[in-house]
Amino acid sequence: MTMTINYHQSSVQPRGNRITSLDANLSISVILNIKVYILLLSENLRAGLIKKELKLKDILILFDRNSGVSVFQNFMGYNNPMDDAEWVLERNPQTRGFILRPVSIGERDGLWIGEYTNNGIVQCEVLCDKGASLITRLITNYAQRKVPERRFIERLNISLLKEKLRSEIVQRFKYYECPSDRVYHTCDEVEKVYEALKEKYGNNRVPYSNVADEILAVARCSEAVICPFRASNAFERIYNLNKVLKARGFGEIKFVSPGIVQIT
Repeated sequence: MTMTINYHQSSVQPRGNRITSLDANLSISVILNIKVYILLLSENLRAGLIKKELKLKDILILFDRNSGVSVFQNFMGYNNPMDDAEWVLERNPQTRGFILRPVSIGERDGLWIGEYTNNGIVQCEVLCDKGASLITRLITNYAQRKVPERRFIERLNISLLKEKLRSEIVQRFKYYECPSDRVYHTCDEVEKVYEALKEKYGNNRVPYSNVADEILAVARCSEAVICPFRASNAFERIYNLNKVLKARGFGEIKFVSPGIVQIT
């Protein structure tokens, strides 16, 4: 089950070059009626969630475009997902992203997902399908200390969420700059680029510009706007990739002479 609520304003633009007094009054009336209808619809949907016995778990997880993942445990709020999310955002300034909150509706486990900008929550969804249940179990196991924090953060990544959740909010999310935790621990592009370089160049000594061009051609990040392996400067691309390769134990890009590198 998926329920989506959008929070926005609607406007009606008059058509034609001449507007009579009656037309103007009708346009104003239509606009007011639309706004009232949207407000009532949103409130009815929110009330409907409560009627369906929406029960909130005491943990919230923020995925922020700039600052990455933040976890809030043992959260005692207003027993309303919207109000709780706004309370957290007011006290923990964020930029743009979404909040995950495990919930239950009757006997079914699910997720409340709220998208936020600098203006607060702008859209929310409630998922109660198989994917949402899986993510809820993962979060619950962490809250019950069955999963170490490092492993939890590694597993609960954007790739997994996009794979398991039928959520418009999650599917369109991207970090602005790829978080260092992801680059150094979970980014799949690192191994893919390294294997492509080894296949193409082996242990041969080649101009570093060729390697930089190949990195740019292979690296394809779907989770961040700015990828460290797609930097505009060729030397920076090699430098960024080499740091991660060494840290993750894949290999190394060595400068063997000015302008010449070897991949080991």
